[in-house]
Amino acid sequence: MAKVKENQKELSEFVKEIESVSAISSHHSDTVKQSGQIINREVYVYNDCSYPWNGIFIQSIIRIDKTIDNQETTTHYYISNEYNDAKTFLAKILDEWSVETMHFYKDTALNEDKCKVNKGAFVLSVLRSFVINILHLNKVKNIGRKIVETTYDLTEALTLICMTKIKYGLIK
Repeated sequence: MAKVKENQKELSEFVKEIESVSAISSHHSDTVKQSGQIINREVYVYNDCSYPWNGIFIQSIIRIDKTIDNQETTTHYYISNEYNDAKTFLAKILDEWSVETMHFYKDTALNEDKCKVNKGAFVLSVLRSFVINILHLNKVKNIGRKIVETTYDLTEALTLICMTKIKYGLIK
């Protein structure tokens, strides 16, 4: 599955043209409360036939209309070479974004892209993921600030780890 980006003019026009002449194969509405906001997603899938484009065949076109707090709606398109229903596609897209969010935190809060370490780079990446997950489990809202606050405070860092262990039954 791939997101159709705004700078992909030809593909974007092709997808919108297919949408305009196709029937919706699957629809799913999803509303969640996240970070104090109400996020509504309307997912539409068009996959009644295979769509040839530049030597490839697109099996499904996915449109997601996202509204936050009943304000402005943004529309995003995706293409896929598989058939699925709208709910399944939404789950896959949200899973992909959770991975991208982890990479964003690793780069912005932990400066992973600036790290010049060659030996043990994989271990450092795993440790960064571990740190971010501990902060998420403790519902830290500003990860970058919390990392700065606990950089030289071993007691605070260990407290976060212990809170995670107790909360999830790792310590009795």
